[in-house]
Amino acid sequence: MIVQLSYPLDPEHVLMPGSIAAPVLRPRSRMVAAPAGADPGNVRWDSYNNTSFIDAFVHTGTHIDTAYHVCADGIKLGAFSIEDFVFEHPILLEIPKGDEETIGVSDLMPHADALAEADLLLVYTGFSKHRSSEPERYVMKQPGFSADAAEYLVALPRLRCAGGDFMGIENIPAGRASDPPFPAHRAFLLGGKKFLILEDPNLAPLVGKRLRRAFIIPLLFPEAEAMMVTAFAETD
Repeated sequence: MIVQLSYPLDPEHVLMPGSIAAPVLRPRSRMVAAPAGADPGNVRWDSYNNTSFIDAFVHTGTHIDTAYHVCADGIKLGAFSIEDFVFEHPILLEIPKGDEETIGVSDLMPHADALAEADLLLVYTGFSKHRSSEPERYVMKQPGFSADAAEYLVALPRLRCAGGDFMGIENIPAGRASDPPFPAHRAFLLGGKKFLILEDPNLAPLVGKRLRRAFIIPLLFPEAEAMMVTAFAETD
């Protein structure tokens, strides 16, 4: 069974922090006459085909971050090969968390044996239930990983990616206020190995299922610090 764990990039599902604009699919050509009042210079109307541009923040919806996101000379998306987006030993842990709570090392230690074999860690806290009903809470009050937990996970030899069912890998206001900022991001991404973090995934459909493999596939813009992904898992 294939289970999608990335949110669609449409107005119903896209949730953007602060004043960042949502992605826009902008027409270049359309196979219909120009609507009343349309500027004919911006779109090739009555065309032989339909073509579009996309204007989007690369941290939109379900996406991955690389080290360049938090370090001027950190590795970018182009440092990863296609195999780096395929995970043969993913695990999903259920660790309930509420507003602004952190996933700490003590939450992870009971799962140490499973984590030692994993290449992808997904943590379901249940906080994603607020995404559609209380979007401001989902963005500003989210739980996240502590820096200590990030350091613990990066030290695991097989783990290459981690994420949870919340907006970012750590609480955004708390991360921004830290010195240096975003300590959990930095611990994950600057921990001495090639690592990805997965933000804003839809993990609820995976609860109760055994994961076989997972795929987290970005658009391949080599110079990018992050990128939207199509993410899905093969389950029993």
